[in-house]
Amino acid sequence: MRLANDNMLDERINWTHSFFDQFFIKKAFLRCDYIMTQNSFQFSKVNLNYKSKKVIKISNPFLINREVLVMKSSNAGYISWVANFRYQKNLQLLYKIAIHLPNEQFMIAGQPLIPTDPESTEYMEKLKTLTNVHFRGNISRDQILEFYKGAKFLLNTSRYEGFSNTFLEAMQTCTPILTTAQVNPDNIISDYKVGLIYKDEEDLRIILEKLSVDNYLDLSRNCKEYIQNNHDHLILGKKLLDFLM
Repeated sequence: MRLANDNMLDERINWTHSFFDQFFIKKAFLRCDYIMTQNSFQFSKVNLNYKSKKVIKISNPFLINREVLVMKSSNAGYISWVANFRYQKNLQLLYKIAIHLPNEQFMIAGQPLIPTDPESTEYMEKLKTLTNVHFRGNISRDQILEFYKGAKFLLNTSRYEGFSNTFLEAMQTCTPILTTAQVNPDNIISDYKVGLIYKDEEDLRIILEKLSVDNYLDLSRNCKEYIQNNHDHLILGKKLLDFLM
């Protein structure tokens, strides 16, 4: 069994999964022999709740495209935001940030989940009224890296995540991350300096105003080094095979 989100391991499962989903998730935990986790929170929770299971922590594997693994040459470009529109992704915070950063251009990739929750619907409509926000719709996997190449940051506003693959997609193009302390799996954003941690929209405005070009380029370089050293699919595949043997 492979976990894809932290919300399967605490009270958040009651908000995010139906009764039937919860029933089958619990059955899966009980019946599986091995459990793969994405981060230290998941690893510790599973070990605490399922002591008889064999548990491993493996960061998300990624097939690295060396052609796009190129450092940024400047801090020009738009701020990208990539996700389906739902409560977890916090479009309310995205709206507040776009208001606070009127001189930045925001490119939003994604589409609403049906049915859409009331908060996401409200702030999706509000975002459409802002002249610095542009909706790109759903971008296919074979085009997403080009989308990140044009961005200077990937902005994350989620209320929670496991380990978002959007982080890896962005870092593959050496695009740094903007995220909150709530979405900083195993502290990689802060520890490896592959992005910036903000508290709220005002804090983010101040952080970006103080960021020099040289510091930005350091973040881009760190993205390249981090993804090469920690998410190569062949290295992680060998780690999994060793665990299973």
